Amino acid sequence: MRLPRPQLIRFFSTPRVAVIGSGPAAFYTSLDILKYDIPVQIDMFEKRPCPFGLVRFGVAPDHPEVKSCQERFHDASKDPRFQFFGNVEIGRDIKLKEIYDNYDSVVYAYGSSKENRLGIAGEDHPAVINSKDFVGWYNGDPRNQDLNPPLDKAEQVTIIGNGNVAMDIVRILLAPSKHWENTDITPYALDMLQKSIVRKVTVSARRGFLESKFSNKEFRECLDLNKYGVAFTGWDAETFEPLLAGMKLGRVEKRRLQLVQKYCQPAAGGKSWRLDYLQTPLGIKVDPKEPSLLKETIFRKNRVLPSGEIVPAEELNSVSNQLLILCIGYKGEALAEFGELNIPFDANRGAIPNKEGRIEGVERSYCVGWIANASRGSINSTVADSSVVASHIVADLSKVQDTAKKGREAITKLLAQRNVKAISWDDWVRIEQYERSQGRKLIDFHSMLSVCNDGS
Repeated sequence: MRLPRPQLIRFFSTPRVAVIGSGPAAFYTSLDILKYDIPVQIDMFEKRPCPFGLVRFGVAPDHPEVKSCQERFHDASKDPRFQFFGNVEIGRDIKLKEIYDNYDSVVYAYGSSKENRLGIAGEDHPAVINSKDFVGWYNGDPRNQDLNPPLDKAEQVTIIGNGNVAMDIVRILLAPSKHWENTDITPYALDMLQKSIVRKVTVSARRGFLESKFSNKEFRECLDLNKYGVAFTGWDAETFEPLLAGMKLGRVEKRRLQLVQKYCQPAAGGKSWRLDYLQTPLGIKVDPKEPSLLKETIFRKNRVLPSGEIVPAEELNSVSNQLLILCIGYKGEALAEFGELNIPFDANRGAIPNKEGRIEGVERSYCVGWIANASRGSINSTVADSSVVASHIVADLSKVQDTAKKGREAITKLLAQRNVKAISWDDWVRIEQYERSQGRKLIDFHSMLSVCNDGS
């Protein structure tokens, strides 16, 4: 159902809106604009042949309920005011200046693609893997299909960072392969998990128990691995239980404490995992007998002051591991023409400076999602943010008296002149139907394009 047009907003022409990116932030913003009963054209640009961003390549295979938002995104395609341009990279196939020349508003919703780094000795060793690549590997991101993590050689794995992605990876590493058989995990990942010898996973974080980044829901899913004989064996209780005993905890923290106290058990020789807090990584040591693997990761211990502040301690600690996975977040990157077009970018935060989605100092330019929020937030928070940004876009578009912008008409001609095969929404539906008929994702972009070209 369309929302009523905001009072006093009248449109004298059909403004054009370009949305760069096709993840949740891009779709929710587009859908929110389409709810207004206004003349508008929204064109979405995605550099890959397939839409949905991290919903397709970042959500754990055993979380189909999270991926169900894709069905909602299909609603945009039913509105003639919306058009999808897949396999079109801004900066390569269409210049960003050409977008501004042909659209009244530009929305940046292309997410964060650069992983954060620790800056420690040995970080570039092949047995140190960032979560973006690892998650892309098991979710079928074509760029990561050749990662081939050595799970068949590593008995001990350390994960640095304790957000929800870390919890996903704990399940990937320790749940039995049968847990994944009826999911959309890639066949090559399932094959490697069947060969895996991983027995112990340590999740390490610099701060304390109360600062844990994972949600209780994700945490509980990992604790529930005990039904497969996977034990949760520690959370630095001797450090934190005395501190927490005298504190008034909120509902979420109280429930988290109840969970660790209920599920924590001594290691019994089977698969296990634990939470290590107050640890800052300093470097790694390579296994001298097997140089392709690690021997251990070296940490500096931290301590908690009475004020609650966390500061470095003198003590060092080492954790045995053959593989290290970094779950320390992502950063966005500026598009190539940002400097030329005077579009601001905060390289330290990896985000576009903005106020409620309006880009600072640039008219009718907006950002939403991780590129606006420095890689923070969930799909649920994106829903709320997108609604606010959409309302600003519609209010600003109402001030366009008469547009001379050509939008999709001009872009379609430019792509044809440059022999760029743009993937339409109908093309994407054909790819999606093919995947369903095969019972698997296509894991390379060439195959996706072939399905569109030959009608397979």
